[in-house]
Amino acid sequence: MGRGASGSLQGQEIAGALSRMPDETRTKLLGAGKSLLRFTLSRGPALALLPVAAWTAEKAIDMHKSGEIHRLWEEAQTSEYSFTVWHALCLQAAVVAVVALFFYFLRPGKGSTYLVDFYCLRPPTRMESSRADMSQGIRIPENGYSEQSVQFMDKVMEISGLGDRTFLPDEVQKGKYQKVEATMAGARVETETALNVSIQHVLDRCGLKPHQIDGLIVNCSAFNPTPSLSAAVVNHFKFKSSIRTFNLSGMGCAASVIGVDLAMEMLANNRNMRIMIAGTENILMNLYNGNQRSMLITNCIFRLGGVALLLSNHPADRRRAKYRLTHMVRTHLGGVDEAYNAVIQKEDDEGKVGVKIGKELMKVAGMALKVNITRLGPKVLPISEQLIFAANFVLRKVFGLSMKPYVPDFTTAFEHFCIHPGGKAVIEEVSKQLKLRPEQSLPMLVPFERYGNTSSSSTWYAWSYVETFQGVKKGDRVWQLAFGSGFKCCSAVWVALRKNDEKHDAWMDVESY
Repeated sequence: MGRGASGSLQGQEIAGALSRMPDETRTKLLGAGKSLLRFTLSRGPALALLPVAAWTAEKAIDMHKSGEIHRLWEEAQTSEYSFTVWHALCLQAAVVAVVALFFYFLRPGKGSTYLVDFYCLRPPTRMESSRADMSQGIRIPENGYSEQSVQFMDKVMEISGLGDRTFLPDEVQKGKYQKVEATMAGARVETETALNVSIQHVLDRCGLKPHQIDGLIVNCSAFNPTPSLSAAVVNHFKFKSSIRTFNLSGMGCAASVIGVDLAMEMLANNRNMRIMIAGTENILMNLYNGNQRSMLITNCIFRLGGVALLLSNHPADRRRAKYRLTHMVRTHLGGVDEAYNAVIQKEDDEGKVGVKIGKELMKVAGMALKVNITRLGPKVLPISEQLIFAANFVLRKVFGLSMKPYVPDFTTAFEHFCIHPGGKAVIEEVSKQLKLRPEQSLPMLVPFERYGNTSSSSTWYAWSYVETFQGVKKGDRVWQLAFGSGFKCCSAVWVALRKNDEKHDAWMDVESY
């Protein structure tokens, strides 16, 4: 029997022995092995240098006892050294090169992206809406819903994890008593108010004036008037004429993180720049009044929200910034028809426009997440997790062992998880796949219960929850993960530059979770 076959049999015997162990024993054994591997890899270089240091120290002591060091010193003092002009120039050039390299590697990177501050919109109390209010409104005959559609929406709101104190704009609130009239004027007031209020809060918190903002990125996926929303914001705040503006549309719930990526590219190529990012989603213009079930879901879970944040590479902002962006990974599966059509705005059979959420959404989201974390993992995971993953792959694919694929433990890479809270079922599935502890899942579950799906601002509500109720210590790493139609999955990794445990306005009326 060859060595390969013998090794395969031994591997199967080991796998068999592990499978016969009690689950608790196997879990403890694997945990101890992972801990030992992490310790060895993290302390390995230092441990490997100990014998070298001991040998060097021993030789130095022997040379001192024998008088060799004293002899070499005296010889160096009595010797005469002469250099040609060429040698002197080479030596000078070498010194200059070493000094230049030293300062090159220690210089502050001009491409650093700092998150100075952010603000999550807390709409006024008059806009609070319960599930009963929504249920009352969809039963008004003028709104055009069949009894089957009403029952379906009631069921979705009941099982989705949505709370009784989410927010809807004033024009939609009127739908409790009369038909909702979707007008351009009403939509403008809703969207521009959410954007302007959020931006003003960030300016006030940072002590800045509008003329100190150099870039503006506005996102609203499904409401895009002319002039653009970014132009409306410029007009409201009277930003300077040299401001660089961008208006992102149709990017779905990932739009805010995509805006961060765009800002990162701008900051990498421009010094002393401050960029404001603001995002919301319009509710009024996107209410669907048809009866196709896959297009009714958005009526049930999307609610009013908004966010504004300031990114900068200005030296004056470095000392007060909350976080620094370390990694950005974007995944786009638009080339796959199933992924492209998973979330799509279209007309139903009666010509009524709405956003269809297909049954394949969970499958597509899983595909996008897998591709995204495959690229993200090598950038953030400790080497121990990467080796365990590689060993699992080799044992399964090369030796043919029947083992489950190893899912890397991302809790070893991050202290906090701000993942898009799209709904209770999605949150629970993502938490299970990423092996999150219950307290690590709360920043997704609680914001959805309190605010619903606020589209691109959802991950920021999760982040504000983390700062308010869990606190972020200096050096903590935050994983911001968003999904969007198209289909997109975007990861942003941040590191805390200071302690962040303020109580955000969005949670002022919440004591604790």
